[in-house]
Amino acid sequence: MAFFKWLFGRERSSSAQSPSPANRWTVSENGNRTLVEGATRITVFQQDRGWKYCIADVGDREDPHFSDAYATEREAQEEALAHFRGEPSRHQSLSASSTEDRRQRWEAHIQERSLTIEELQRFLAEHNDLGITALRKPEAKIASHLKQLDWQIAEYRNAGVSANLISLAERQKPALARLAEEVAARIEIKQAKRPPKRTPVSNSQLSTELSRKVDDLIRLFADNPVVDPSEVERRYSRAMRDATTKMLDGGTTYGRASGAPEFLSQDEETFRAFMKEADQDLAWQCSTVSDAFKRYLEIGETPAPHYPMRVAVLLSKAKDLDREKQFLAAWCMHFPSGNGVKYAALIERAKKVGAIPA
Repeated sequence: MAFFKWLFGRERSSSAQSPSPANRWTVSENGNRTLVEGATRITVFQQDRGWKYCIADVGDREDPHFSDAYATEREAQEEALAHFRGEPSRHQSLSASSTEDRRQRWEAHIQERSLTIEELQRFLAEHNDLGITALRKPEAKIASHLKQLDWQIAEYRNAGVSANLISLAERQKPALARLAEEVAARIEIKQAKRPPKRTPVSNSQLSTELSRKVDDLIRLFADNPVVDPSEVERRYSRAMRDATTKMLDGGTTYGRASGAPEFLSQDEETFRAFMKEADQDLAWQCSTVSDAFKRYLEIGETPAPHYPMRVAVLLSKAKDLDREKQFLAAWCMHFPSGNGVKYAALIERAKKVGAIPA
């Protein structure tokens, strides 16, 4: 077969070395650019967010050669001819370009984190008497970086980040941990100075159906054992790797790649209007927290704090303070850390109503 003679380097005539001007690119019946030279057909087509080429024997389509994807149709044509003629590659494929871009982004991210750590250290050193609310912001930023570091270090290695920068990233973790301890200690001192809160009186106004829904949510938390932090991290790292692969391979968004709730994919205006109503819907909030908790058990992604906070607020508005206390106690059993402003607010609310020790 002529194609295999070309593929394995068997002798070809000079006319087969380079398509002649007479054999210019044409358009096939499928709308693809095609060039036929002797017994070999070259086809350029759009696929995988780019353009590929296929080189095949005209009389045998069982063993064609398919290329990687390129950014433009012209690049794919030029690469196809260079490949056919045995000439050096002229363009970088999208996969190679994406890999390089990814490596550069990760390296920049590591360097930016070093600047962030320096800024946090300077901020805390210059402000010795910050209140609890002011301390929550650096606490959230530190917690976010610490949570991401473990799985990101694995990604750095996969992306070909330099050994020096990976070493720097590994040193950033204990530096962040020390900052987290300092902030936590300051918050604990401030909390100890607060006066004790009086226990509120409960007089529930919930319907039977809503009461059952809240009880089911509380039971869901109570019936599942607390997951070890190392296991949570393992599940989360695995899920992030899977989502990242889907994003890079399929060009999809993080939400779709990770299986996030559909309501989060709405445009901003629609989302705001939707949430304005949902924030007052206790049944919807319970369902959302339930789904998020099940997702946490599966992939280690901590539920967003907005929705459990709305459950607590709506229970308080309905004067069902007993269920609010039970729900917050169940939440804090699984999520006892106040890493982040809203997460910390949940912990503070739980202490206020007596769900957990102050």
